[in-house]
Amino acid sequence: MRRKTFGILAAVAAVFTLTAGAETTEERIAALEAQMKKANAELADLKGERIDMAPSAAPESKLTFGGYGEIHANFTESGGDLLDIHRLVLYTGYEFADWLRLTSEVELEHASTDEEYLLVEQLYADALLSDLLNIRAGRMLAPMGIVNRDHEPVLFNGVERPNVDKYIIPSTWSVDGAGFFGYPAGWLSYEIYAVAGLDNSGFSAKEGVRGGRMKGRPGIDDPAVTGRMDIFPVVTESQNLRLGISGYYGGTNNKNKGGDSSSGVNNKFGLYSADFEYDLSRFGFRGEIAHGTHSDADKLAAGVGEEIFGWYLEGGVDVLPASWKKGRLTESELIPFVRYERYDTQYKLPNGQTATGEYDRTDVTVGISWLLTQNFVVKADAQFMRNERDGWDAPDTYNFGIGWVFK
Repeated sequence: MRRKTFGILAAVAAVFTLTAGAETTEERIAALEAQMKKANAELADLKGERIDMAPSAAPESKLTFGGYGEIHANFTESGGDLLDIHRLVLYTGYEFADWLRLTSEVELEHASTDEEYLLVEQLYADALLSDLLNIRAGRMLAPMGIVNRDHEPVLFNGVERPNVDKYIIPSTWSVDGAGFFGYPAGWLSYEIYAVAGLDNSGFSAKEGVRGGRMKGRPGIDDPAVTGRMDIFPVVTESQNLRLGISGYYGGTNNKNKGGDSSSGVNNKFGLYSADFEYDLSRFGFRGEIAHGTHSDADKLAAGVGEEIFGWYLEGGVDVLPASWKKGRLTESELIPFVRYERYDTQYKLPNGQTATGEYDRTDVTVGISWLLTQNFVVKADAQFMRNERDGWDAPDTYNFGIGWVFK
């Protein structure tokens, strides 16, 4: 750049030298024009170099990171107390364009791969075409119930997730496939996907279809369809109401890495659910009901229910005084809550089988959630459990935990 600057100065000096030495007016004008053209060219080069060297604004990153985690302490009257780094989950996303993005979620449970629980829980691409219609493909969460979709610890009360969302809706439930989602109106949203089905060799009397989730390379010999719809009839500053329905139906004659289930049973499974969430000022309520049915249940493992059924209701209230919500506690909430659950994985058995009542269960959970911020929570609760066979003699459980989300 210095050479160009000196070149311009030299050109200007030469103009005066040549014009002074020229013999005629015409010669002086011609010399002046030639040197001015050269000086203008040098000046244009210099301006271009300065523009190239100017610092540019840093582009907004298209790569995003986030995650969540939970640490639990569980104590039971029957012993077996433990401290559990229950989950560590990392999110990664990338925006290829304003209409094309990638989302992923990788989960490690119980702080070790010894239990074979290092899992890709979500990995899907979205093509955002319009409010009405968008495309999603990859591994996503089955759009069933409340907690299966919104399972971060700051989004639900209680140290452990509701058991209805474990034994009836087998959360966390990932499915592989493709489909559509959209928001046709401000009060309405939907999702619908064609996905890989379940593996019925993993079904059991105690856990229903939970063991039938395929987590590695799911077979697609006998696929399924799943979807949901939500409406938002009330959305104001003081109250919000969401109502949702969801469903799943499809084949279970699959196995990991492809092929037919090792059980050899060609069974169909349908699961249907309705749920709601209602926030009114400091109060929050939610509930869920789910019913599942098997075809050819008599050909499945002994004790697997022809029907499974469960529901729960929960209520809580933020009791932290408004005068305390300042400084470090500006975003804080202190929420005592109670949840009542009924669930039965042997709601109806095939003809010729009789339920003992062991898996007809009732849970009452009483606890407190202290959101220090909206992204960090401290929790404690007591769970009182019974079944129809043993009454309230089932071990009571006391839980403590912390959880967080970062984005």
